[in-house]
Parts: sequence; structure tokens; C-alpha cells
Amino acid sequence: MKTSLLPAAAALLLAGTGCGSRSAAPAPEPIRLIVETDMGNDIDDALAFDLIYKAMDDGRVDLLAIGNHKLSPTATDYIDILNTWYGYPDIPLAQSPTPVLNDHAPDYTAAVCAMTREDGSPAFARSKTPEQIEDPVTLYRRTLAAQPDRSVTVLSLGFATELAKLLDSPADDISPLTGRELVARKVKALSIMAGSYGEKQRAEFNVVNDIPAMRKLFAEWDTPIVQNPFELGKQVMYPGAAIENDFGWAKLHPVVEGYKNYHKMPYDRASWDLLSVVYLLHPEYFTESEPGTAAVDDKGFTNFSPGPDGRHRWLTATPEQLTRLRDCIVRTTTRAPKHTEL
Repeated sequence: MKTSLLPAAAALLLAGTGCGSRSAAPAPEPIRLIVETDMGNDIDDALAFDLIYKAMDDGRVDLLAIGNHKLSPTATDYIDILNTWYGYPDIPLAQSPTPVLNDHAPDYTAAVCAMTREDGSPAFARSKTPEQIEDPVTLYRRTLAAQPDRSVTVLSLGFATELAKLLDSPADDISPLTGRELVARKVKALSIMAGSYGEKQRAEFNVVNDIPAMRKLFAEWDTPIVQNPFELGKQVMYPGAAIENDFGWAKLHPVVEGYKNYHKMPYDRASWDLLSVVYLLHPEYFTESEPGTAAVDDKGFTNFSPGPDGRHRWLTATPEQLTRLRDCIVRTTTRAPKHTEL
């Protein structure tokens, strides 16, 4: 396994805790995290957020901001429901003003947001008013400007639309730095679910939905990037049986209800976005490529050119690592969170 982007000491500490467990061992400094998501396009975003909240419960992550770019009247409300239900209602939340149109699949967020209790009240509480939902680029600039240099990790679980706009943002009253300069100074690494490197390479969903933005991201994002490609998530299937059998401790669970409304039960689903989260917490569960440079062509295919000076790597996993990843994900998501009323 190649050297990971996380410090070796931190990786050793994380390896000793076990995914999803609460350990008494000394913890490294929490990962300062910004998340960009297309919540609602696939249920893996919701499951990935469960992993993030559990890491917050364990003091492993400090979630600084969330941006959403799914074109949906309920997707951002659903994220607000998740933040509130898991006990983190104050996390700043943004919605893209120019989201990419994608209506390929049922939007489970609408079903969950419409759920009511017997008395007609909403099944899940929300914390944000419409006026509190921000512009992503403004939120990201303000968040980055307030953090120490090279301290923030960015997690991309969807298209690159808003992150590309961040790179293009000019100096303003938030920071005298341009977006590209701000990223180079404040961001430590980018973990991204995107691309394809299988035997039958494909124009992967997150890339092809906004090719110019993803091309800009790989070309101009001046920090290390770790790419979690399509093929890896397909090798770690989240079991629908866990949804049906292992959440009895919760009367109503917004991720469980989302899963049930995404496809007809029972079904298993690839763990695409979840693996980009797990990598941040347990890089030793993966095998990293040699360094190089990833580029996006005009049809949405990603191409990787190895080179010792490259800032990019992509992930695979051995059969043993795949088993560990699946166990880690199921064990963590089926664990009750700390800060919600069940």
C-alpha cells in the first residue's frame, strides 16, 4: 500500500480504533471537513453522512460546512433533517443557485420530508429557515478564510459544479485571496468520489453531469486529490438486510426511510460515497495508486498519468480490505448515534 495523505501517526491511531467503535485511545485532532454533495441523486450520500455524524460523535471530525447542488425542492431540507436528527443542527448549510439538472432517479428526499406523525406534525424536525441557507461559494470562502493554513479537508460526493466556481471566485471582503489561492493555502487534501479506471472504463456519473467543472477541478485544485473511482464502490455493497433488521433501536430514522423510498425493498446498493468518507478515517483499509495526474476528457472519461511529481492518487482494495470495508460500514451505520432522541 502506498503512503497515504494522512500523517503516519494519525493513521496508526485510527487503525487501532476500529471503524465505528468508540475507543479510549488518544484521538488525533479532528478532521476539519467541508462536504459538497448531490444529496438525493443516490442513497449513498445519505449513508455517507451517517458515517460523518458518527465520526463527529467520536470526536474524529469537525464538520465545518455542507453544500448541496442537487436540483430538488427538498434535498437541502433533507440535509437539514439529518443535521437536526443526528444532533448537529448548527452546521452551516448551502444550496447551489445553479444546480445541475438531473432527474434520473426517484428523489427519496421528497418522501422523507413529507412524512408526518399520527397527529399530522412533521415526522422529522428541521432547524434552518430558508433565509439561513447560504450560497455555497460564499460559505466555502468564509469557512476556509477562518481556518489555519493547510488544515481543511474537502470531501466531494457529487458533481464539481460549486467547487469549480470556488476556484474561479475573485478576492472579496471575505478574503484578499482568489478562490484558487484560498484553496491552495487552506486546504490539505480533497477526497472525491469520481471517475472510472476499470477494464471497461466509463464516463462516470459525477464527472459526466458537469464535465467542464470536473475538468477544472482536476487541473486547477492545487492540493493532493485522492480519487475513489466507480469500480471500487461496486465491490462493497451495502446490504438491504441491514436496513430491514438492524435499526430496531430507532422508531423513525431519516436514512432508513430514505433507503426504503429510493428503490423497492429489499435491495443492496453500492457504497460509492461511503468509501470516500472511510478513506479519511481509515486510509489503511485501502490500496493507493502511485502518484500521478488525473485529467478529464471532453466525453467525461478520467485518464491517469503516473508521475512522481503528481498530486493525484486513486484507490483500490484487496479482497481482505473489501471485507474490512463492508464490515466497517455496516457496523458504523447500524450503531445508534449519540445525540438524537430515539
